[in-house]
Amino acid sequence: MTAASTTGRGVARAMCTHSLERGRERGFRAMQFNFVVSTNERAVRLWQRFDFEIVGRLPKAFLHPTLGYVDAYIMYREL
Repeated sequence: MTAASTTGRGVARAMCTHSLERGRERGFRAMQFNFVVSTNERAVRLWQRFDFEIVGRLPKAFLHPTLGYVDAYIMYREL
């Protein structure tokens, strides 16, 4: 299965829900994504719907194949 064939199937949403549940079960206080590419707008919106906030930015940290160097975000939320 290619990445394109999984688009819109709720896989990322299910993974995030699962991760948040397991983190809470294990007593974690928070969760953080250290590298969310800024141009991946679908991912950024999804994490924001799960109450993640952009708490940092890594300037020009990712070499996008067509846009050149773009920023990456650090996204965080308390559990």
